Amino acid sequence: MKNPLVGPILAILKTHPSGISEFDILKTLKDQLPEFRQLADDANLQLFRQHFLIMNALYQLQSSLWQEESLTLSINAMRIQLLSATHINLSQNTTLSDSADAKLAAYYLDWSEYEKTDADEVSRLLNSFYKGISLPGNRDSALKTLQIDSTNPTKATIKQHYRKLAQKHHPDRGGDQDVFIGLRQAYEYLMF
Repeated sequence: MKNPLVGPILAILKTHPSGISEFDILKTLKDQLPEFRQLADDANLQLFRQHFLIMNALYQLQSSLWQEESLTLSINAMRIQLLSATHINLSQNTTLSDSADAKLAAYYLDWSEYEKTDADEVSRLLNSFYKGISLPGNRDSALKTLQIDSTNPTKATIKQHYRKLAQKHHPDRGGDQDVFIGLRQAYEYLMF
């Protein structure tokens, strides 16, 4: 299925020859296409759908630009850019189907991934991601850093302990910057 965002995204890319981030493409599309802001009632599902549609359009463009114009569309996490054939940076894998780029393209070009993902699935994916980045023992360490004795404190308790210690250790008040950053990391970890 042809993605209706292909044309608008190509126009955006042409006005940014040095590249643009996906986030900036998202902002521009939201300004240009009001219906793009109304893809779901759930905020996380809305963001997933916007991201999926952008990535689908980019991968469709990547394929068609290469086949029809010998232009490369570089799709990276921080920058998306149209390149001439002389600027190609291929994956180190020799088999296209095994490369990370090919796997991402296959995912985003599969419309069933868009259709089958609902708010519950997005929530499950986000929770899985957040659990995956938290290391075992971090919770106990964070509680200890914020000097909290309870194993299951309320968010209000976490905030109270953080504020008290942050005032004491803030670099602007003569505190140690490393201690302050450690306090903030513990706070962020526990507040999630």
